[in-house]
Amino acid sequence: MNEVIRKEPIVNKEVTINKPTISGLVHNQEFLKKAQDVLGTGTQQFMSSVLTLANSSQEFAKCDAIKLYNCCLMAAAIKLPFNQNLGQAYVVAYKGVPQLQIGYKGFIQLAQRSGQFKTINTTEVKEGEIKSRNRLTGEIEFDWLDDDNEREQLNTAGYVAYFELLNGYRQTLYMSVAEIKAHAMKFSQTYRYGTGIWKDHFDAMAKKTVLKLILSKYAPLSIDMQKAIEIDQSDGGKNYPDAPKEGLEVEPIDIDMDIDKALEEANEQINNN
Repeated sequence: MNEVIRKEPIVNKEVTINKPTISGLVHNQEFLKKAQDVLGTGTQQFMSSVLTLANSSQEFAKCDAIKLYNCCLMAAAIKLPFNQNLGQAYVVAYKGVPQLQIGYKGFIQLAQRSGQFKTINTTEVKEGEIKSRNRLTGEIEFDWLDDDNEREQLNTAGYVAYFELLNGYRQTLYMSVAEIKAHAMKFSQTYRYGTGIWKDHFDAMAKKTVLKLILSKYAPLSIDMQKAIEIDQSDGGKNYPDAPKEGLEVEPIDIDMDIDKALEEANEQINNN
């Protein structure tokens, strides 16, 4: 008599892969060591700040923990606090991807720290404050209103950035509101869709735009300033999630820093575990 062999039904078993979490990363010895290599004695405060940031919004819970951590470490490596209230550097979430933003105050801080600048600033320009503009030389003469309350009532015509070096070289760059919007439309997907940081903080982003452009075009850049341009709007790596396919507004300057090697080694360690 032939034996009847019953075949057990094949059951697809779901394999759960535990993704790294921020809490796990800040307690991971490899990540801790690499942070110490970059930051030294400020490592513990950095780890605490990373946890605080990660817990501050549900949007960050959707982000890749390693990329979020890397964004924070990149800001800390050039000694800029990643705190949006301070306006020097901050991390925002764009479609579930963390994005490091260097604020205009961060670029000013790095410029002052370089020891090459006598003066550097950026501000909004109200209607009627442009006295004359030389199209040939690019020189602009402003007639600033002294009354802050009066200025607040006026529409903003544009934004201007200015710097003067210790050697006397100086440069001014003015962009009208229309030029700022056209620039943002070209180089920012969040602006195109009317969402995110451009929608919530247009004034700060406009100041950053004109300041970043004048520095990248005309100013001597320290290593930290070059690095700031490279990591601005990145996802903690080499990708720029908000940048359109047309490219970046300012091409990053490829420079080597210890942080890049430290991040790569730490990431490899996590992936191998």
